[in-house]
Amino acid sequence: MPVARRGTDSEIAMFEKKMIAMMLTLSMLAAAFAGCLGGDDAEEDWTLTPAADVSAVYVTSDWDPIIPNLNDGTMCEAILSTMTITVAREEVVDFTRGYYTSSQGVIGGSSAAAISSVADLNAAGTTVALQSGTTSDLYAADNLGAATIVAFADFPSVIAAVDNGDADYALGDAPVLALAGTILAVFSDENYGIAVAEDDNGELLDALNVAISAVIDSGEHDLIAGAWDLAAPIVDDTTADTATAYPTPTADSTLTTVLERGTLKFCSDTSYPPFENLDADGNAEGFSIDLGNAIVDEIAAHYMGTANPTYVPPVVAGCTDSTAANYNSAANSDDGSCVAATTKIGLLNPMTGPIAVYAPPFTVAAQMAIDDLNAAGGNFELVEADSGCDGTVAATAAQSLVDAGVIGVAGAACSGASMAANAVLNAAGVVQVSYASTNPGLSDSTAYPGFWRVVPSDAIQGPAMADMVTAAGATNPALLHMTNDYGSGLADAFEGAWGATNLCTKIGYEDTTTEFAAQVQAIADASCSSVVMVTYSTDGAAILETMAVLGLSVPVFGADGIADSAFLGDFSAPGAANGVQATKPRAGSSAGDFNDRCAADTSCAGGIYTGETYDAVMMIGAAHNMGGDDMAGHLNMVGTAYAGASGTHTFTADGDVGGAGYDICRFDALSSTDVYFSCRSYWTLEGGIAASEFTGTTVKIGFLNPMTGPIAVYAPGFTAAAAISIQLANIAGYGSGLQFELVMADSGCDGTVAATAAQTLIDAGVVAVAGAACSGASMAANAVLSAAGIPMISYASTNPGLSDATAYPDFFRVVPSDALQGPALSDVVGDGGSNNPALLYMTNDYGSGFADSFEAAWGGSDFLCTKQGYADTATDFSAQVQAVMDNGCDSVVLISYAADGAQIIEDLATAGFTGSIYGGDGIAEEGLCVSMASNATCAGVVATKPASATPNERSMAFAALCGAIPDCAGGIYTAEAFDALAIIGFSIAALASSPPGTPLSAMIAAVGNGFVGASGIHTFAANGDVGGNGYCIGDFTVTDGVASFDCNRHISVSGNGDTGPITDA
Repeated sequence: MPVARRGTDSEIAMFEKKMIAMMLTLSMLAAAFAGCLGGDDAEEDWTLTPAADVSAVYVTSDWDPIIPNLNDGTMCEAILSTMTITVAREEVVDFTRGYYTSSQGVIGGSSAAAISSVADLNAAGTTVALQSGTTSDLYAADNLGAATIVAFADFPSVIAAVDNGDADYALGDAPVLALAGTILAVFSDENYGIAVAEDDNGELLDALNVAISAVIDSGEHDLIAGAWDLAAPIVDDTTADTATAYPTPTADSTLTTVLERGTLKFCSDTSYPPFENLDADGNAEGFSIDLGNAIVDEIAAHYMGTANPTYVPPVVAGCTDSTAANYNSAANSDDGSCVAATTKIGLLNPMTGPIAVYAPPFTVAAQMAIDDLNAAGGNFELVEADSGCDGTVAATAAQSLVDAGVIGVAGAACSGASMAANAVLNAAGVVQVSYASTNPGLSDSTAYPGFWRVVPSDAIQGPAMADMVTAAGATNPALLHMTNDYGSGLADAFEGAWGATNLCTKIGYEDTTTEFAAQVQAIADASCSSVVMVTYSTDGAAILETMAVLGLSVPVFGADGIADSAFLGDFSAPGAANGVQATKPRAGSSAGDFNDRCAADTSCAGGIYTGETYDAVMMIGAAHNMGGDDMAGHLNMVGTAYAGASGTHTFTADGDVGGAGYDICRFDALSSTDVYFSCRSYWTLEGGIAASEFTGTTVKIGFLNPMTGPIAVYAPGFTAAAAISIQLANIAGYGSGLQFELVMADSGCDGTVAATAAQTLIDAGVVAVAGAACSGASMAANAVLSAAGIPMISYASTNPGLSDATAYPDFFRVVPSDALQGPALSDVVGDGGSNNPALLYMTNDYGSGFADSFEAAWGGSDFLCTKQGYADTATDFSAQVQAVMDNGCDSVVLISYAADGAQIIEDLATAGFTGSIYGGDGIAEEGLCVSMASNATCAGVVATKPASATPNERSMAFAALCGAIPDCAGGIYTAEAFDALAIIGFSIAALASSPPGTPLSAMIAAVGNGFVGASGIHTFAANGDVGGNGYCIGDFTVTDGVASFDCNRHISVSGNGDTGPITDA
């Protein structure tokens, strides 16, 4: 507490008058005791009766009333509470000699400005917290009039005010403040003393002075101070009047009271560590407490003859090695727990700013490197700081890493951030290895000393981009780029390679730009045929979405600023990235298993520059492990044919690497949200563009297609749909290291043929099968496939018997059972005005099942005009046609395929039948009319088939692709064929992240739960069935010789066969 100072002349004169008065009083008292004032009888002799020992008792008192509590005489006999000896206090109490010399100090809050002296606090707008009644309070009143002073009754409240921002700075005793913060300035040296009541006769004061001197002289004072991690400076303020011998106690003196009672009570404000405080149990502790106990032991030893043990510091076990990571400055007994101090490597990571989306994988990659360095015997620690992809932010972050004691820094990612950080890091002698900064200017080792990078300069990426644009057939490009260091450097490199005169336009923008309508409109107005962007993620996404909104549809190309799947995270509609191509540095032949581990970690997989981040940290660690302080020299030695995760690196004299060329990557959107990123070609300076070798896993999927037999006419459509599905699956899987090969076999729409085909697929190594189309073929194939544990998904088999999961295990289908189509067709026939239909049907599994379902829904065979079955191999239908004619049937219901159905319809026409003709999904496509002598014969036929659900993005995307292929556009069940293969593909991909041993059939059941497909939303029941979307009702028409089947009505059917009304489609 505050300042000890000499008194003024008036104060000294007052003090001398006090002493004269006191001496006169003592003389009068002495005469009275001697009988000189008229007493004839001497009082009885008094004898001290001391207790066996004396112990110190500490009574907690608030600071402000602590002196009145002493002088009241009931709470304590002395104050031991880090009280500064001041002239003002000496007016009301007496002080012992000083027992500790300290100074006042200043600490600041987290946002406080640095100061050079306490005088800097004397400014308006500065709030200073202190404890009331202390010398800090007195100093502030005299010297800090311009500041706002906030006084608290206790010291913890002072510290709390600074911590929570209510005050900018705090004043107090420097040793105490040092426990709460960094001392910014010290002032006002002062002595602490023990205070006794002014009206005491001086005996206790003398005894305390003698005891204090003994503790100091014996060295015990230093032991106590060291135990509390305090220096032990003492400015000797003793005078000739300071007692050097213990006084003889007299009757009724305070000293006598203490000795006879056996306790000396000290008042103390026990909230001022490390001097006086209360421990967790409420017991007083601290330097002052241990010193008070030693002083009392000295007094007891003199007056009672008790033992006077030397203070023994408490044993504090811990690590006493100051170089260790877990050094304990309070420990005085080493417990063997010392851990070598960690070596810190910094990471400048763009955790905020325009490429923050890429930051998490950088962190994971860097930490993997730290873990690997430590596994090899090192003791490294990663210290991460946010570069913000901004020069100002990065410079501040770099200083924080320097302050943290890093031996090297990996980063930054953005070129401008690396440039700004380099000025700070190099000045501190800290090496810097960037994992993603590509600006050509960084090759200037004079401007950027102490800088290395494991990515090539954009002076090379520019030509790679130019070749990419050329290979895509794009011309007349607009060059749209950021004007920061990265954007300008790469844009200039592209322009140099492409030719400035060949650009449509060149537009630059600040990297803080968020609205791009003006730039996009300028490109459109210039009639540019393509766009080359040099952007980061956030602005790149905004540009593409603005192009979509303004209707500018031209090929778009980019660079490493967007070449990562994480780019899609900055879109509101990721489909806007469809077709965008971009370059990024290509990894050479990688060493180690980092890339595999990264791919297996969801927080690392798909990240950009992860291998480079790993290498940068590893190379810094390897340089440190060479020993010595020459990190720059060691880094150059490490960077000679260094086999890294991102390739083999050799640093040039300017810290550059040549690189292994550039990957050419592409974003492909299957819908607005199904967007995939893959790199399927690459560029090198020597060889130009070449296809990338696929090094992942290729999985075979079987496809049972009725290439022969009664519905062979539909096989080309199935083939086209399957090709579309596999193509898209391969786009989706490439980036994850998964490709699919379609193995097709002919089911012949026949059980025997299909069983043979199924075995062929097994022998070819397929893991699942899409098909068959015909129900009998699916039934026969299932017996073969299920025995081999191979699941199948049919795209057209509708026989109700296939719902029996016991008879047909591992069987799924994306079309509803004919148990539902029968009631639908029955309502359609009735709605057409027929009441006496003939039922003509194949006797195979499909035909019999469907016919039975229709018959039941119609009311039974009694309500049919006639029921005629025939083998699916039949080619002569005269008997069936004659039965229709003989029975006078008003309509015919055909449960057939295309070839037999077409023949029957032609035979009916030849026989003169004029009634209505109805059919099911076996004839519900234009293929019915292909084999007829005159396709006009199929005009007027009405048929049902499973309806598509409400259009979704996947169904619309498939419709567009399918519609461009004639075989697919006119096919039956093409969307279902697409979906069957898509579900298989997604299920195989999902197995990679499933527990080992998970069967593919279980994964198909999981994926097929709300699967959004081209033919609707599918949810598999426990038996592999789907509910369907009702049935479309279509009419065959022939216009100008062209036959068409158009679904123009719809009927819904519930799972139990109840039908809804027929509505217009």
